[in-house]
Amino acid sequence: MRISDLFRTASFRLAVLFAFAVTAATTVIFVFIYWHVATFDVRRVGVRLSDEVARAAAEPDDQLRRQLRRRLASDLRKLDYVGLFDARGKSVFGNVAALPEGLPIDGAPHPIEVAPLGGGSGTEPALLAARQRPNGGVVLIGRSLYEVYALRRLVIRALALGVAPTILSALIIGLIFSLRTVKRLRSINEAILRIIQGDLQDRLPVGPWKDDVDNIASGVNLMLDEIVRLLDQIKSVSDNIAHDLRAPLSITRMSLERGLAAPAEKDLRAAANRALAELDRALTTVTALLRISEIELGRRRHEFVPVDLAEVCATAFELYEPLAEAKSISFTLDAGRPVPLSGDHDLLVEAVANLIDNALKFGPENGVVCVSASVVSGRAEVAVCDNGPGVDPSESGEIFKRFYRSKSARSIPGTGLGLNLAATIFSLHGLDLKVADNHPGARFVASQRLPASS
Repeated sequence: MRISDLFRTASFRLAVLFAFAVTAATTVIFVFIYWHVATFDVRRVGVRLSDEVARAAAEPDDQLRRQLRRRLASDLRKLDYVGLFDARGKSVFGNVAALPEGLPIDGAPHPIEVAPLGGGSGTEPALLAARQRPNGGVVLIGRSLYEVYALRRLVIRALALGVAPTILSALIIGLIFSLRTVKRLRSINEAILRIIQGDLQDRLPVGPWKDDVDNIASGVNLMLDEIVRLLDQIKSVSDNIAHDLRAPLSITRMSLERGLAAPAEKDLRAAANRALAELDRALTTVTALLRISEIELGRRRHEFVPVDLAEVCATAFELYEPLAEAKSISFTLDAGRPVPLSGDHDLLVEAVANLIDNALKFGPENGVVCVSASVVSGRAEVAVCDNGPGVDPSESGEIFKRFYRSKSARSIPGTGLGLNLAATIFSLHGLDLKVADNHPGARFVASQRLPASS
């Protein structure tokens, strides 16, 4: 990656902004420190000078001279400048030969440039306080600010030297994070390009940090998994339709060819009737497959409302009651108490109807079919039982697949899609459809655990 490209990345711009923010914050802190260093010592010395010059102005001459001499010689709070002047302004004691020009005689401390004590050239900063005595004279005391100003310059130099490394460190850290981010984004972009080119099994890389980028990549990977699943379903539907249409179309073609080749008109009519029957079978299969695909895609999930499984079973029971009477089957319903669930009423009726149709189709005449809806151990259950041939245990996991027909039922007409459609609808509603031995016959049960409030 070129350096110019790195400079244009959002992560590098963020690093620069972060560097400026750190610099600004550091500068504010340094200015605060400098302000305290620059003013604290001057204020402290100024307060002390004001107090001492007020006391000195009231002392007798002899006693004042002894105190000032002692202070100049040995006091830890040393006075650098001391001066005692008579009423005419002439120096009578101290190391200050004359009152500095412009120094107010008010007892308050004032910063003044004075000649160095060592006799050198130029001036140096000092804090002086002068006050008039009762005899008309003036007492002056002061402290050199050379060390204070030197400390200020030291602090300024330290601050100046500290800002540059701070900015440089922030930029280096930002550059490192930018390179890491750019590398991750480049690997993600390469994976996206591979997916666009047709490699739908590829996925976006996810690191171990579980940060925001990893969360987005994980979400995109889940979306890709769902897209691949839906594409596989579409392909499966197409393959199933092609597979199931081949036989009836071939039979239809052969029937029509034989009918056209036959000399009698009745043979042609018979061939046409067989062809229509095969076309109806193919149409039924295609309709069922499309119905299953529509349900698998969950297009109606947003329409779910509270429903009663007992009412669903009662509706399906009424639809098949005449057929059960025609086959002399003992057809009973056990759904006396409400069984609440969230779902699509029509779809659930269709699922239960497929189970009932399956039981009536494979059950013997004068047989028994029972439909029930109940709450058992906190689970909503729908059950359809019969006393037919039942399901071999080895086929219990296969009968819900598309086009699968058990060995005992292959002689009976059907598409092999009824149980698959029922299982798909129940799965859409969160119910698990299973089959068990009814001793004799089969017992199909769809169940779901209810919320605690139910």
